[in-house]
Amino acid sequence: MEITFDQLINLPELKDLKLVSGKKGIFRRVKWVHIMETPDIVSYAQSDEVIILTGVAIFDDKDGFVELIKGLIKKDAAGLIVNVGKYFSKVPDYIKKISDENNFPVFEIPWKISLSEVTKVICNHIVKAYLEELPYENLLKNIISDKVTYEDFTKRLSDSGYTSFKSFRIIIVSMDRFQEYLYSKNIKDEQSIFHMKSSFLRCVNSSIWDAKFQPISFLEDESVVFLMINEKDKLINLEKLLEFIRENGKKNFLDINLSIAVGNAYTRFFEIKTSYLEALKTLKVIKSEGSIDKNMFYSNIGAYKLLSEIKNVTLLKEYYDETVGILEQYDAQNDTDFTHIFYVFIEKNGNYIQTSKKLYLHRNTLMYKINKIQEILKKDLTDTKVKFEFYLGYLIKNFNNF
Repeated sequence: MEITFDQLINLPELKDLKLVSGKKGIFRRVKWVHIMETPDIVSYAQSDEVIILTGVAIFDDKDGFVELIKGLIKKDAAGLIVNVGKYFSKVPDYIKKISDENNFPVFEIPWKISLSEVTKVICNHIVKAYLEELPYENLLKNIISDKVTYEDFTKRLSDSGYTSFKSFRIIIVSMDRFQEYLYSKNIKDEQSIFHMKSSFLRCVNSSIWDAKFQPISFLEDESVVFLMINEKDKLINLEKLLEFIRENGKKNFLDINLSIAVGNAYTRFFEIKTSYLEALKTLKVIKSEGSIDKNMFYSNIGAYKLLSEIKNVTLLKEYYDETVGILEQYDAQNDTDFTHIFYVFIEKNGNYIQTSKKLYLHRNTLMYKINKIQEILKKDLTDTKVKFEFYLGYLIKNFNNF
């Protein structure tokens, strides 16, 4: 897992590090750290590196400081840490202005703090994350594939702060209408798409990151799958966490919408896979209903639970053909929209006023169309049993994309 500033400032060893400007860049990744004092060596800076400045060479050189920060921004550096208290009492306002305009994070750290210690903490954290990244990325995949024993699992995680394993839950965070999003942002080549997906994984990991515990997650298509352990012990408010993940995503990816599917929590290791399959089914429900930017729990998917367990697709298709399929066939032949009208009518429990408002139809026009649908189906649409049969047909249609 790559390190971002929002993770670093939460480290106890860096409690004196203060973000003073460029706050929208707080989720920038940090690959390494260097000390740099003059603008003439900015050309040696690399992307995603954080630069530390004492000010010894430019404390009385406004133009030099401006040239330095603009050079770092052009080089796509991660951010700037200014050692305040001797050469600078604080970061100058003109630097803050440039920082804010470019979402380039600038921090202050007191002169009394050892810069060698700051550098050591940041570098050690980066190296540790790099060494841990691959094993943890594969760990969850292997758990779901039944390739990891409970003994191996506990041994691997005990080195990362976990001392007990009381509950497990899988959550999937998915980018909605991903292909449309790529098209809208003119992202076409495979390398750019891969970079975006990797950045999305880092973004989700940074949202669930804890200084004591390594995130356990992996990327699957346009979704991030992650495992929550001992959520009650950590006093996690799940609803707030999901919203924080969404907000973090929107800060990092302009105009993105995220759907979040949540499996049940279980107490036994082998049930992690069960929670994963539940989250997958829940995500399928969200997408089948055409929803975007939505959180959904497996416990709330209702009749879809039953449908997801029916493996006989032929049987489901036959049921659909005998219900909703009749209307769809009529619509295709007569250029009508009775399938959608009847769905809304059922959804509104047969209430003509609410249905007409939803469809922007006059009540008399709606009554005419419902009567026409009744003629086509040769069913009494006021019968609760009939409405249920057709509602189930709509669910089957949505869930199986018929």
